[in-house]
Amino acid sequence: MAATSLVAIGCVAAGLVSESSSEQAVARGTTQSGPVTAVLSARRVPDLLARPTAGRRLSAAIGPLVATAPADHCVVIGQGGQRLYDDQGGTALIPGSNLKLATATAALTELGPDATLSTVISAKSAPSADGTVTGDLWFVGGGDPLIVTDPYRATNKYGMGVPHTSLEAIADKVVAAGVKRVTGKVVGDESRYDDARTVASWPSRYLSDAQVGPLSALTVNDSRTAPAVAGGPKTIVTPASDPAQYAAATLTALLAARGVSVAGVATSGKQPTGAVTVVEVASLPVKAIVGEMLTYSDNNTAELMVKEIGLHHSKKGTTAAGVAAVTDILKAHSIDTAGFEPKDGSGLDTGDRVSCHTLNDALEAGGPTGDLASGLSTAGAIGTLFDRYTRSPAIGHVRAKTGTLNNVTALSGWVNTTKGADLTFSIIFNGRAVTDADERLEERITEAMLDYPNGPDLTAIGPETTK
Repeated sequence: MAATSLVAIGCVAAGLVSESSSEQAVARGTTQSGPVTAVLSARRVPDLLARPTAGRRLSAAIGPLVATAPADHCVVIGQGGQRLYDDQGGTALIPGSNLKLATATAALTELGPDATLSTVISAKSAPSADGTVTGDLWFVGGGDPLIVTDPYRATNKYGMGVPHTSLEAIADKVVAAGVKRVTGKVVGDESRYDDARTVASWPSRYLSDAQVGPLSALTVNDSRTAPAVAGGPKTIVTPASDPAQYAAATLTALLAARGVSVAGVATSGKQPTGAVTVVEVASLPVKAIVGEMLTYSDNNTAELMVKEIGLHHSKKGTTAAGVAAVTDILKAHSIDTAGFEPKDGSGLDTGDRVSCHTLNDALEAGGPTGDLASGLSTAGAIGTLFDRYTRSPAIGHVRAKTGTLNNVTALSGWVNTTKGADLTFSIIFNGRAVTDADERLEERITEAMLDYPNGPDLTAIGPETTK
């Protein structure tokens, strides 16, 4: 191969000499004042010399840091499909919320980035001329995980700017559709998905600790009982025992605040056949829902996305169907799924297993400017990384998904280096209680990537020219 390469270089060089012969004739009267690189010199391919050196320097910077990681770890750094650094990258570990990268990839691929989910308000017949809805008003969930009220938004630790679907705006649309009186009640319909509120293998404390709310195709305020109307009585926020009924009751309160009379008490049930749509509200596009899930590590969003993926892929709106579909989708798109064993979509389950190879491949497939990368939190600026990388040179250069469980910390995403290179990385640590030092180690690894490609000066090793 070396001989063939030299012949090829020689042939190309010969062609260049032939094509430039007329120029040489014009310059016949000039004299050379400096050396000219020989045609077959390796100096004529400087990038081929610089790239391995940059890779070695990157490994030299990363290696000592990774040596201090827990024994159960994987670290992979890539560029354009090439793995620049790989330490136990094929080892399947507990990923924590880094699993959301797989869920996001599957959602964007299976559902499409611009798809939306529809929430419907319906009745047996259209409102009458005087605004009366005879019978019940149905609140039909379409899987939108981001329907919230203003009082609940106000409790969000990331502020009021988190992407959402406003339930107040839905109530306004009902009023705008001419509804003034409902002779029946508001009924919440969650039949799009199954009625499993959690993943069976999760500990019960996930609900009580607000790690996630009860799962439902009709979710309002993460199915947690926040007040419906600003300024109303303060209540203790708890998981809703019947998410669809809670959603219906919250809409009832908002309609009442807008002067709509509803006779009955909110409940849950299934919309009857032949119901007429009064209002239909589209969710944010899937790429924005996925972005909210990644930026703010929203577990509810991840779990409902998995059920939607399952419904779309195999007509079953269940977690089991969804995680099976995620695996199929990744494999179909040439993403390494060796050892990949998802139990849920959020990464809350300690039975989840994924390798750095899988996560790095998913990032590479999405690209540095794609919807997956765009949805990641940014170091020192937004999302779950807003309060990390304090005074770090990597602020603004790192976009990543965080992941933390007991004995698990992970960070995977993109580094835009100071020299303009876009590198993927995936880091997972298992096996010891998570400390600030472990998170700082993740940050130091990404900081060490900032100088890439730190290779020889191309002008120093490029072809010598005449002066």
